[in-house]
Amino acid sequence: MTSFEKQIEWIEKNFREIKDSEQVSLQLKYATADNFMNRDVYQGFDRCFVAPIAYDMFMRACEELKRKHPTLKFLIWDALRPRSIQAEFYKHLEGTPFQNYVAPPHPGSLHNFGMAMDLTLIERDGDYLDMGTGFDDFRELAQPKLEQQFLKSGELSNLQFSNRMILRNLMEDQGFKVLEHEWWHFNALPKDQVHGKHLILE
Repeated sequence: MTSFEKQIEWIEKNFREIKDSEQVSLQLKYATADNFMNRDVYQGFDRCFVAPIAYDMFMRACEELKRKHPTLKFLIWDALRPRSIQAEFYKHLEGTPFQNYVAPPHPGSLHNFGMAMDLTLIERDGDYLDMGTGFDDFRELAQPKLEQQFLKSGELSNLQFSNRMILRNLMEDQGFKVLEHEWWHFNALPKDQVHGKHLILE
């Protein structure tokens, strides 16, 4: 039984589920072997949950997507994640140059509170919008804080940057904030408003 399945009733009571819809497709990467751990970390659990605050914010983003970009959909790669899984991620990268890409299990990633979402945009036929890198790409090219540098060098094209900005504007207009080193990661609230104040999934 997975960490999720042991607590499913508690999760359903305290978090909100995002399902496939006209504006949303799910492809939870850690429920597959296509991730930096190279294994199915969630052991097949592929339901997508977020905190109620994040859910309301994301539903508004979906309405904005429908209005402004009717040919596009959100593709969600990850959302609520148990702290026990966070500890596995952190241990896997600890002592490597990529350690900073994973928050330590204490006080926890905002994913552990259902306050973070990893996502991109796709066309309705399933084609990905080109963002310059894929998911969980640990190269500097994935970092929003370095985008101007890579635009100048030509390593990030104007189209790739424009696509990132479509995603970023949709999310940030509803209150999410992009993580400075992952273009796909958005936090619903700042850490100091989450740690110790909201429920965490152990």
